[in-house]
Amino acid sequence: MPAVSLIVAVYKNIPVLRLILKALEGSIFRDFEVIVAEDNDSPAMRQLVEEARLNHFFDIKHISQPDAGFQKARALNRAVAASEADLLVFIDGDCVPHRHFLQAHYQHRAPQIACYGRRVMLSEKLSAQVLAGSDLSQLNFWQALIHRAQRLDSSLYWPFMPTKIQLTTAIWGCNWSIHKADLLTVNGFDEDYVKPGIGEDTDVEWRLFAAGIKLKKIKFQAIQYHFHHPENYASTQENEDLMRQKVADGELFCKNGILSSPRSMADSQ
Repeated sequence: MPAVSLIVAVYKNIPVLRLILKALEGSIFRDFEVIVAEDNDSPAMRQLVEEARLNHFFDIKHISQPDAGFQKARALNRAVAASEADLLVFIDGDCVPHRHFLQAHYQHRAPQIACYGRRVMLSEKLSAQVLAGSDLSQLNFWQALIHRAQRLDSSLYWPFMPTKIQLTTAIWGCNWSIHKADLLTVNGFDEDYVKPGIGEDTDVEWRLFAAGIKLKKIKFQAIQYHFHHPENYASTQENEDLMRQKVADGELFCKNGILSSPRSMADSQ
């Protein structure tokens, strides 16, 4: 059984997924499986995964589903259900991890602790340049600086930087980890969210926080590089309204999650 299940949420972005798998081949931490959680059912994605299984040392699972609008939460829940490790690490399919990324999440793991990092936002030019040559050596602080990346400090690897428990919520769905048992206490991701934003991070974050899970910031250790692309949504207002209602209702254990039958938090502990 692997020590870590890395869940990669993807939708059509095959070039960056190919880079993600290439980057993972050079990971310092080696005891992991990869689960490609595809919110689509693309033959091209299936072919990429089949080829990757022949070329990489780690096991790769592929979860897919029909493209029926934004169903990322469902894809993530299915990936969690298929995972074999006790520790789950989540990234998005537009973010390439640093070679110390998995090591950082594993090193700081603890029961009832969710760890989170941040991402450096690559410029359009550097993103295209790296993709064109599949050259991971360009993913570093200096290239990010030269090409005017946003959130540049997130590209700095400082392994001795003190980590700290946060008293406020701060998870981004592209870079976080949690013990599977802790995620199951809130029934995973809420599939009521069927538009981008909020559901895959902010919603699950408040439910975990309210359930007693603490958040640990590992920003300068769990580094990843976000590849530039056009935003696919402009407003999260509908999701924000939905979450506001769920917070008011105190719905920590979501009704439409990994388990289909709802339970109270008291029953889940």
